[in-house]
Amino acid sequence: MSDDQLSLVPGKKQRVKAEVPIAKNAPVAHVVIDSPLPHLDRVFDYAVPEKLSEIAKPGVRVRVRFAGKLTDGWLISRSDQSEHPGTLAALTNVISPEVSLIPEILELAKTVAARQAGTLSDVLRSAIPNRHATAEATEFSPKVNVPDSEAAAWADYVGGSALIKRTIAGEAPRAIVTTGSDDPAKLLAQFAITVSASDAKVVVVVPDRAAIDRVVAVLHKHGCPKSAVAILAADDGPAQRYRNWLSVLRGAASIVVGTRSAVFAPINDLKAICVWDDWNETLSDPQAPYWHARDVAVLRSAQQQTALVFIGATMSVETCALMPWLAHVAKSRDQLRNESPKVRSALDEAGAKINPAASASRIPSAVMQGMKSALTKGPVLVLVSRLGYSPRILCDTCRTSALCSACNGPLMQTARTSAPACNLCGHIEILWSCKKCKGTSIRAAAVGSERTAEELGRAFPGIPVRSSTSDHILRTVDSRPAIVVATAGAAPIAQGGYAAAILLDGNSMLARPELSATQETFAKWNECASLVRPDGEVIVVADSEHPAVQALIRHDPAGFAQRELEQRVQVSLPPTVRLAALTGDQVDVDEAMAMLNLSPETLVRGPVPGRENQVRMLISCDRKLGTDLAAQLKAMTAGRSAKHKGGSVNVRIDPINL
Repeated sequence: MSDDQLSLVPGKKQRVKAEVPIAKNAPVAHVVIDSPLPHLDRVFDYAVPEKLSEIAKPGVRVRVRFAGKLTDGWLISRSDQSEHPGTLAALTNVISPEVSLIPEILELAKTVAARQAGTLSDVLRSAIPNRHATAEATEFSPKVNVPDSEAAAWADYVGGSALIKRTIAGEAPRAIVTTGSDDPAKLLAQFAITVSASDAKVVVVVPDRAAIDRVVAVLHKHGCPKSAVAILAADDGPAQRYRNWLSVLRGAASIVVGTRSAVFAPINDLKAICVWDDWNETLSDPQAPYWHARDVAVLRSAQQQTALVFIGATMSVETCALMPWLAHVAKSRDQLRNESPKVRSALDEAGAKINPAASASRIPSAVMQGMKSALTKGPVLVLVSRLGYSPRILCDTCRTSALCSACNGPLMQTARTSAPACNLCGHIEILWSCKKCKGTSIRAAAVGSERTAEELGRAFPGIPVRSSTSDHILRTVDSRPAIVVATAGAAPIAQGGYAAAILLDGNSMLARPELSATQETFAKWNECASLVRPDGEVIVVADSEHPAVQALIRHDPAGFAQRELEQRVQVSLPPTVRLAALTGDQVDVDEAMAMLNLSPETLVRGPVPGRENQVRMLISCDRKLGTDLAAQLKAMTAGRSAKHKGGSVNVRIDPINL
């Protein structure tokens, strides 16, 4: 009987055809290949050779021949038959018998890919580190118990004790915790130890390596064994990163602390997910499909019924939009005021009376007086918005931007006596002259950290000035009087806290033409304010009437987030809606838009001219229609990819900046 006749016989299964002897049980492997092409984002069937049958388990890495080339992929599942009518190609090899893709992470990755209109292979590439054979041979010690410890830091938080008790009981509570002047690392560590002591597992996602070190240090201080903690960070190197990841997969670690990809930690009995400073842009993957750790944490919590805790000195607009699904946990307003430093604006009415020209000064006299007083008590933190000396310069005569004679890029100055240099090509202008007025003198349009440190050093002789920026970060400073000039995210922790914090460049930070500019500025201010001792002072150089300044003075992060959310409702921007940004050449964007069948309720804005002659279209819809919009965008990118026609169109769902 032929195969065609066999397929027509009731109760008979079609025989799987392959070029090699195949496995007797479940001979068909369903494989997702590792390819960036959207139209290849589907499952392909391969035959399982008999010799690989024992190790070809769902979740292993495999190598297959695709389009004449050897390609890596993931074995998703096995079955008895295939819908493919022809002869199946066989698996070439099983790269590793390690089952790296567990069902929980596969389901989560599929959901993330669908939400972000991306491909499954792109998400898996971020979720699972590259294999390292030497690390895979590591023998891990058995799981050790985490000793219980009292979560004393949570005692004063309204709802804090209940959050921990409900998490241990498996009730999957979800909360936003605003910490004020408390150290989030201490709160996170105590939460993780208390929960994991009940034989549970916790994932803690943080913005950067400095935050990892802070959390891990507190964990060890409270008696948590080193072998119970796994660190997942990209800067560890391929071998160490894969070894730490395997310790999680094999169940040796109870607490996972890591950067954004740690949200995909391979735990099949997860109890709680914690995310520190979810507003931070480092938690957003810069590669397609541009997922955000906050969104992945929400999806994973809902799928696997885990507790979810967002924690930080402030509350993001995105988490505020999830209330009341998320409860707000914080200290009482009275206690928060008593434990927080006094905040004032250098540009308020009192400051204007002292110095009427203060609004035009970068460092008003009120700031200098405040610094002079604080330096008798301890170190002073000075937050600046830009790195370098003078990152942007102007012609001193006509005030036009100083441009490079070689490439027309913007010029900068790297030191007080240095010649202007191009910010793009590095060309040094020995004899610069303005193209408009032929003037030869320059002035700073923006002042960076280095020039700020130089100016403050001259203003306060005898006081040491230290700098902490993204290219050279200080972790800690002692309690002696000093001026610490830092950029956002690089402020060191002072022993005993800072005597004062000076927040410079406030108006320019708030005026950036980005959707998240106000929220990020407010969050960075709160981060600096949390490092100041309760009897210290925070002086912000910004318009005293600005809502962000007023919220900082009132110590009201929840009220600020709610106000921002209400404003975004009025203009139909995320997180109140689902928004997709399509960027590319005009012809390609028009073609992409023509392939979509959008609902009448969908709002389309654009095209808006962008860089390199590209345009951008914005598509927004109600959140309940977000799944359908993402599906259409994914089908559109797959269709254009299959045609191999035209240029690419970049698709971003809910971009963090617009």
